Amino acid sequence: MKKFIFPLLAVLSVPAFAAQNLELDNLTKSDLEKVANEFAVNFSHTAVAAPETDGLWGVEVGVIGGATGSPKLKKVVDATGGDGKDFKSLYHAGLMARVHMPFDIFAEASLLPERKISEVEVKARSFALGWNAGAFFGLPLDLAVGANISSSDITFEQTINNSSTSNTNVDSEISLDSKTRVLWVGASKTFLFVTPYVKVGNAHTESKVKVDTNGGGGTIFAFTNKQKEDVSTNGGFLVAGLNLQLAFFKLGFEIGQTNTVRRASGKISLDF
Repeated sequence: MKKFIFPLLAVLSVPAFAAQNLELDNLTKSDLEKVANEFAVNFSHTAVAAPETDGLWGVEVGVIGGATGSPKLKKVVDATGGDGKDFKSLYHAGLMARVHMPFDIFAEASLLPERKISEVEVKARSFALGWNAGAFFGLPLDLAVGANISSSDITFEQTINNSSTSNTNVDSEISLDSKTRVLWVGASKTFLFVTPYVKVGNAHTESKVKVDTNGGGGTIFAFTNKQKEDVSTNGGFLVAGLNLQLAFFKLGFEIGQTNTVRRASGKISLDF
């Protein structure tokens, strides 16, 4: 399965991470919060899976990928003189696995192995745990509660030239580390080989943005001379999707919104 992920990553990720164009500079506090939130949501957990359990045991493995709207990042890149249209969307991809166990408990995980794309290093991983109370109590539909956690790390090089560097070029390394936590309830119902589903809940993101100039001065923040800032956001979580079962193959698609950020994801997997 791993051999399929790298072509997928190349197709999805290169347009979003063109290093020669990706520059963050003169960020206000609001800019920082919104851009960090877009990155955090982009890499937040999804297995593009209905909150269902079928039988005592089950295993699913596959690949996921999709796009996240990033209008704030686009505006920030435009403001630095870059081409913002290259950043109107962020892209995500990775390996996914899902297992359901006795007592209608299910666990999910996704992984984007560390990868360097056009001088940008990126990696992400996530995990989810849920319980299908609908199946456990014999209800006519799957009704589940769950929690997702995810983390992502993005690092890229940038030359800073602003008032914090006395308008001289200073080489730097920018890192953005994000964590996302989601608590949700969900419902689904299988009709022959089609399973629509919905999940709603609350999401919290935390991001650390750091500027490393190898001991020198310079920052990308307009509101402080510090080289490291932490930001967080809280908001709603809503996802609607559809899974299609074709023998041992499963296809999935979902759209959603987390903390006002919209995302669409798809998957192809083997389901046993």
